[in-house]
This record gives sequence, structure tokens and C-alpha cells, in this order.
Amino acid sequence: MKLLAASLVWAVLAASSASASDPLSSMRFLVGSWNCSYQAGKTRVNYKATYAYDVGNNWLRENDSWTHGGSDLGMITYEPKARQWIAVVMDGERSTVVFHASGSNENHLVYRSAYPNSKLTNVFDRNSATRYTLHFSGSLGGKSVKSTDVCTKT
Repeated sequence: MKLLAASLVWAVLAASSASASDPLSSMRFLVGSWNCSYQAGKTRVNYKATYAYDVGNNWLRENDSWTHGGSDLGMITYEPKARQWIAVVMDGERSTVVFHASGSNENHLVYRSAYPNSKLTNVFDRNSATRYTLHFSGSLGGKSVKSTDVCTKT
């Protein structure tokens, strides 16, 4: 499920205290519950993603859970000084991935991993106020992996 954890946590966020010029404010649509599907080859997993503000409303917390007790946690923010998005994904197996993305188009962000390696990419696309997709690719355990997540707000 490490792949699922790395792929899940994407969607970029908003803080209620953010000003209109803060890119984080453009992501308020994420707060709430989402039904998502993850697909990598023949593997398909449905999961629920729940977003809420945290850490002084400057981060968005994403809790993901799926059947049989699987879960992961993501923390996402925009770092104004560095002009980049930061996402940290943690799973129940004690794995962590740190991603960053640049760019001014909050509807299309290309995240690249910085830790534990630089071999992972996750592309976030906001399709509407109630739908987003993630396209993950990279090398995990020496294997090339690609997956797609589709999430719809409930």
C-alpha cells in the first residue's frame, strides 16, 4: 500500500486565514469528504479522502482510508517564501514521502519527490469544484509504476 499512500495525498489547499492573493486560498474546495478510486494496472482500490484545516489553518490535513483498515495521512501547504507547494505523505508502514511543486496554476500542479528520493512524480489536476485527478509515476523498489486516482466530492 506504499504506492497507494504516495499516490493519494495530492490536492492542494487553502487556509481560512489566507488572503485572496495567497495561492492556498484557491484550494478551499478540497475541505470536506471525497470518494476516490485508485488504479495501477489491474489493481483498483476505492478509498475515502477527508480534508480539514490544521496547524493554524496554514496546512491542509488529508486523511485517507480504505477497506480492511488501510490509511495514510497527508499534510499540504503553500510556502510563500519559496513559492512552492509542499506535500508530506505518511503511511501506516512508517514510510514518508516529501513532494514539492512550483507554478502559478493551482488547477494543474506537477509534484516531484524530494525525499526519500527524486524518482516520483504526482500530477494534480482540478477538473471542477467537485472532481480532481492524480497521475502518479515513478520508480518504487526498482519497478516502474504508474497510477491514476479520480476523486469526487460527496
